[in-house]
Amino acid sequence: MEVVKNLLKTQYKEICIAGILGIVLVLVFKWRKKRVKKNYPPNTIIHHQIGRGPYAPSKTPFAVKLETYLRMTKVPFLNEHDSLANRSSKGKLTWIEYNGQEVADSEFCIQFINKTFCIDLDKSFSDEEITAGRAIQRMVDEHLYWTIALVRWVFDPKHGIDVGRQLGVSRFKSLRLKNLVKKLSYAQGVGRHTEEEVLHVMDEDLQALSKFLGKKKFMLGEQASQTDCAVFGMLSQIHWQACGGASEKLYKKYPNLIAYCEEMKAEFWPDWDDCITHGWTRKASK
Repeated sequence: MEVVKNLLKTQYKEICIAGILGIVLVLVFKWRKKRVKKNYPPNTIIHHQIGRGPYAPSKTPFAVKLETYLRMTKVPFLNEHDSLANRSSKGKLTWIEYNGQEVADSEFCIQFINKTFCIDLDKSFSDEEITAGRAIQRMVDEHLYWTIALVRWVFDPKHGIDVGRQLGVSRFKSLRLKNLVKKLSYAQGVGRHTEEEVLHVMDEDLQALSKFLGKKKFMLGEQASQTDCAVFGMLSQIHWQACGGASEKLYKKYPNLIAYCEEMKAEFWPDWDDCITHGWTRKASK
């Protein structure tokens, strides 16, 4: 201990400088690592996302949403499962680049794809249907999402459901996600509610989706729309990856939503089994 004290007294400035340089070098290394550019095929959407999930193609609904849209539109695209270390400029885990241009946030990515490839999946729908679809999409992305996140990372673990283990997330990262979800959802508003209240509003959202869908094949009718990508992406997390938790119990009350998810999977994910890890028993091949 005395040696350390003497060293701090005599070499304090040098130690501080070395520490600062070490921090700078770590930050520079991380920045350089993130910004290393790969050579991708031209005129191809590069979809950056986290790795595949155990029972759905991703553990985040926004990656499923965006990839479903890419499949729906049949534009040329490649997946890069690198976004845990290579996030977008907005810190998003799901983003795209196209001929070197980066676009963050799944909704802005879809708008970019539409403009770049002159796509309009909603052209056969009325203005009223498109407007209703937009309202549904906003409810799913900005409200239902937070109830799912809270149940997954905050409430279910309290009841002995080891969500992290089933989703391939370490205990340390699960704890970090729990704290992050609590903080962000509190700022958003949903996180200010009790567990019982959160489940109540989740059920209200699921009921609204069920009633809006009714007996239709897809959300806006017999043809799939942009809205379906958001809805399917979000419901995929309950349908396949709720780990037997509270959200799954609520979801099972709505058989038309269950049938809808299976229909979307069959229509746009014929290679589903190649895009999941089957409970981490094997590596996804796509």
